[in-house]
Amino acid sequence: MDELENKFLHSINLDALKKETGMTIEEIAKLAGIGPKVVYKWQYMHKDGSRPDFNAIVKLLQAGASTETLFGVDYAATHQLTPANPSEPDNTPIDYQDPKFLAALEKGMALIEARKKQGIK
Repeated sequence: MDELENKFLHSINLDALKKETGMTIEEIAKLAGIGPKVVYKWQYMHKDGSRPDFNAIVKLLQAGASTETLFGVDYAATHQLTPANPSEPDNTPIDYQDPKFLAALEKGMALIEARKKQGIK
């Protein structure tokens, strides 16, 4: 196996996967539509690249598995949410008479009307 192929292999920590999902290996296997023996292969970097398929990954993520456990990538560390502007809390009521708001609304309505005339919905 060359270095590039090996670069994308990640052993899945089954103890972490069980803890995150609250499922047994048998339940994980059933969710993934495979046998438990195949799930155990996920914890090794086999040449066959045995890994959950896309549908199983989606189901495991929905069940609580983390991207770090499934892919070895800490999503939270690489994708930070933009912090809210501390001087303008989220619960500030909208001033519908604010000239900036009215200008933005007018511009948006003009764009909608222009798209309608072009036949774009």
